[in-house]
Amino acid sequence: MEKIVIEMKQSKTIKLMSIGFLLLLLSIFIWILGMREKKILLWLTGLLSMLLSCTGFLIYLGRALQRKPLLTITFDGIIDSSSVNSVGYIPFQDIERFCIVNNSGQKVIGVIPKDEKYFTDKLSPIKQRLAKNNMDNQTPPFTIRVDKAKDMSLEDIYTLLTKRLSDYSSLYD
Repeated sequence: MEKIVIEMKQSKTIKLMSIGFLLLLLSIFIWILGMREKKILLWLTGLLSMLLSCTGFLIYLGRALQRKPLLTITFDGIIDSSSVNSVGYIPFQDIERFCIVNNSGQKVIGVIPKDEKYFTDKLSPIKQRLAKNNMDNQTPPFTIRVDKAKDMSLEDIYTLLTKRLSDYSSLYD
């Protein structure tokens, strides 16, 4: 089985890049106007804003050109990079099942490990606290945000995950 890489949508990054480009054009206009009118304050303002907006534009251009995976489904596990709080690599041998849950008004995929204590003990203290908070709120300890998935719905990703977990379990359990 090959690995499946689910990429993140770039719509927000492209929007910010477009705003940066428009600000750059406006800055150039102010700079040229300051030079034509021989007003040093206008010229300096245009130059300074041109440098700042050019930097922002280039940063967001770089991000737009990067293809960041949201979730990678491998033969033996998943690599969650869907948010800052994501766990990272989770082997299928540690996963009991997946479910769809409503987390703060947003549908996410919940990951229910076979042994919650064993798995959470391997995490950093901050992620352990987040997992404990999730369990205190009667939700799975780990969730995968897939609302930013490119060309795939939550249900499609959930189906892929449960199929891969089932295939793995039939081979190794």
